[in-house]
Amino acid sequence: MDGNLKGVGVRIRDARKKRGLSQAELAERLNISLSHMGDIETGRTNFGVDILMRITEVLQISADLLLRTDVPEVNAIFASEFQEITEGCTISEKEAMLQTLRSMKAVFIDNRKRK
Repeated sequence: MDGNLKGVGVRIRDARKKRGLSQAELAERLNISLSHMGDIETGRTNFGVDILMRITEVLQISADLLLRTDVPEVNAIFASEFQEITEGCTISEKEAMLQTLRSMKAVFIDNRKRK
């Protein structure tokens, strides 16, 4: 299973749930089988641009949000999401989140070096 496909599948599933659609309803709207939809959401199968385009249309979501490629527009989306997450938090809560993120980043960098 490709890690990138799994990530895309998770984001599709999350967007579907936000829209209040079942997996079967989305599969029907996309004109694909329920098993194929399940395979897409779990990252077990690749799918074509035509299906991706239909998914973005049905779920009314940007392909950038689903694909999360390393381009400036997507980085702006991440920045916006971080801002949204911290909205309404106190300064001390934001500091705690920032410290947690710094620690996570150090672990990620260390893991990359080991590979």
